[in-house]
Amino acid sequence: MSVFIIIGAYNTRFSFLSLNIFLAYIPLELSFQFFRVKHSYLKLGIAALFMLYFPNIPYLVTDIIHMDILNIYNQFTGDSIKNLSDWALTIVLFLSVFSFVLLGFGQLLKLMMYTKKRYDLSTVQVNLALTSICFLSSLGIYAGRFPPRFHSIDIFSRPWYVFKTIFFDWSVVKLEIVLLFLFLHLCIIGVMTMNRQLSKLN
Repeated sequence: MSVFIIIGAYNTRFSFLSLNIFLAYIPLELSFQFFRVKHSYLKLGIAALFMLYFPNIPYLVTDIIHMDILNIYNQFTGDSIKNLSDWALTIVLFLSVFSFVLLGFGQLLKLMMYTKKRYDLSTVQVNLALTSICFLSSLGIYAGRFPPRFHSIDIFSRPWYVFKTIFFDWSVVKLEIVLLFLFLHLCIIGVMTMNRQLSKLN
C-alpha cells in the first residue's frame, strides 16, 4: 500500500507526500524487524532508531494543511466542487494518514507491551514512558513543521544544532503547539486502547 500511495502522489501537487510516506514507512519497517531479531543489543539499536523516526508517522497528520491547494470546495458558496483528480488526491491523503497512524501507533503500543513484560514494568511506568515518547515525538513534529524545519537527515548532518534548537530554544507558542501535538498523540492512543478493550468484550 505504501508503494501505491508513493506512486499515486508522485508528479502531482502532493508530490511531497511521496517522501513523507517513505519516511513514515521507515519506523514501521523497523518495528517489524524488532520482533524478528533475537539478539538483545540489536533489538535495542532497532528500538532506538524506531523512536528516532517515529515522529514521521504522526507528522503525516499535519499534512492536511496542504489541502488548501486542492480545488474541492467553494468557500464563497459552501458547495463542493466536482473535481475528480483533486478528490482522488484527498482520498490518497486520507488513506496515507489513516493507515500509517493506525499501524504506527499500533506497533508503538505493541513495543511498549513487550517492554513491560520483558523488564517487568508497572502500568504507571509504561504510561510514563509512553507519554515521554509522545512528548518527544511532538517536539519532532514541531521541528519538522515550523522554521527552521529540520529534516531527518539533519539529525546526522548537524546533530548539535538540531539538538540545541529542539531542546533549548523555547517560546510560549512553541510549548503550546507541542502540548497540542501531545494531546493528539494521547487521543490516538486513547482511542486505540478503547477499541482494544471493546474488542476483548465481544
